[in-house]
Amino acid sequence: MNRIPPPDPSREPLKVNVYERMANAANQLMALFPYDDAGSIVPCGAVMSGGPDKAYGHFFHGNSVAEVVVVYGSHKSLLSSGQIFATQPLHGVNSFLRDEKDPEAFGVMTITQHQSESGDQRETVMARCQECKAELVRVDYDATPHGAEGHDPTRFGSADDRVRQFPTTAGSMEFLELRNSDEGRTCAECGHVNPVFPAPEWGWVRQVEQTHAVNHAYRALVKEGLS
Repeated sequence: MNRIPPPDPSREPLKVNVYERMANAANQLMALFPYDDAGSIVPCGAVMSGGPDKAYGHFFHGNSVAEVVVVYGSHKSLLSSGQIFATQPLHGVNSFLRDEKDPEAFGVMTITQHQSESGDQRETVMARCQECKAELVRVDYDATPHGAEGHDPTRFGSADDRVRQFPTTAGSMEFLELRNSDEGRTCAECGHVNPVFPAPEWGWVRQVEQTHAVNHAYRALVKEGLS
């Protein structure tokens, strides 16, 4: 008789309430658990809400590993409560709200990926011109997880970081910096100057900065011999 192997001792079984966790989330696509190494299953949360000043924009995300979306509740959204689907390797990303200016519109979901167990893992964040749909900017980056051959701990941080930057978030921030530059906004094909991408609603900058801060804080504590 086949038996399920015991849990990996390096990954203590944990549970969270997705509604409670996302009520306090710092960014969209926030990892719900502290495990993102090779072979880990990584559920990430997102919460979208409409309002008079809300704008999420649109971009494309590509991942060499599969992603599965589960909708934990929605209203006035293109996604239905309880809906489950697998994304395409390169897929469009927006709020999925029917009207982002409607304060009654919302959606709470998880996007789960199974980290590569061996070999490279690649991700892409890309935008198209609002006018002619030509590729505007593209950032391809190595997202090979910790523990897999080819992982580079210095790509988004340092080898001694206490908390690793989540590659999707860090790569998205690099995309944001390029997308909102003068060069990144101006289409090379038609010359259209695209509007600034609305960064605040995604929270990438805040999450990356907070991760940098906690790693510096941990090193400061170690330096004082208090860890």
